[in-house]
Order: sequence, then structure tokens, then C-alpha cells
Amino acid sequence: MYCLKVVSKSEGLFIDLDLINPSEEALLIHKKVLRKDPRLIQVMLDQTENQKGNRLQVTNSFIGGWLPNGLFLTSAGVDKLGSNTAIVLPKNCDEIARKVSDAIFDKLKVRIAIIITDSDGRIDKKGATQVAVGLYGISGLRKSRYMEKTNVETVCDMLAASAGLLMVQRGKMVPVVKISGLDYDFDRDATIERIQ
Repeated sequence: MYCLKVVSKSEGLFIDLDLINPSEEALLIHKKVLRKDPRLIQVMLDQTENQKGNRLQVTNSFIGGWLPNGLFLTSAGVDKLGSNTAIVLPKNCDEIARKVSDAIFDKLKVRIAIIITDSDGRIDKKGATQVAVGLYGISGLRKSRYMEKTNVETVCDMLAASAGLLMVQRGKMVPVVKISGLDYDFDRDATIERIQ
């Protein structure tokens, strides 16, 4: 498991909020969620690639956003660092997961699956959990049959949440967690988009 912010930082995906001019839409959303910096809301609009706000869900103090790849994340995956900097998601976390897996194979000659995680809040609960935003080498879904019924689990999110227990939130500096003992078939075609 790789923490997304480490990936974003390594790719230099920082945005100087002093250079952001909030649109009218960002200012309207800010009136509904006063605790959010309107410049940060503008970055959320930019990340959803929809300036009308149609891809943002605003409820009470929650803002969630649908990204172009189909993921729905709190604040459209945008985090604020300090008072004037935002950090955003890479465009293709599946590709980054593949590159990490390939680099490990090149060095150690071992094929391992990689899941890239990000913290995500829920509209119905306080706090945050970890969810998968990119993967390679492991199917995001696990299917099982019981009494004529097929059950489907989002195993990538279950693993991400498990890793989140060790990664903790902000400032703990545990960007990588290894999970051992899970029985799975290595899947070179696995992507986060295939489970949506």
C-alpha cells in the first residue's frame, strides 16, 4: 500500500493557492461551506473538470467530487498543506501503481501487487478512512458464492482501510505498508476503473 500524498509530492503536484482566483461558482459553494477556502474550492472544480460545479456534491460541511476517472472523493481528492498550498491527485494512479510494481520486480525479481490509497471522509460519519485510488496486480473486487448467491467485495478498499490503521492520518510519516498472507492471483490487467 502506498499513500497517495507521497506519490503526489514526488510528482510535484503542488498548487500555490496565491495564484488561484476563485470563480463565481467557487464563491457560491464557499457560502455553503464557510470552513473551506474558496481558492481550494476552485482547485476542486478544476480537478473535476467541471466549472459549473455539477460534479461536486455539497451538503452541510461536506464537499465531495467526481473525478474524470470516475472516482468520488472528499474534496475531489484535494488536500490543503499549510495556508497557501494545495496538493492534488495524479491523473493516473493505476499507471503509477504499475510503475512501482515493475520497479520492485526489476530490483528484487518479485511480483507484488500495489494499491495506492488516499484518505477519504464520509458524509454520514465523522473522521476519515483509507480508500484505493489506484491499483496494479490485484483485482479490486473479490467474488464468492454462498448458497446460490454471488457476493462481491471491494477488496481493494478493505486492504486500503487495513493499511490505514498503520499509516494513520496526517503527520505520522508511514507512507508504505506491506500486507502479507492474502491469497490472490496476480492480475496485470487490474485497474481501479475496472471496478466502477
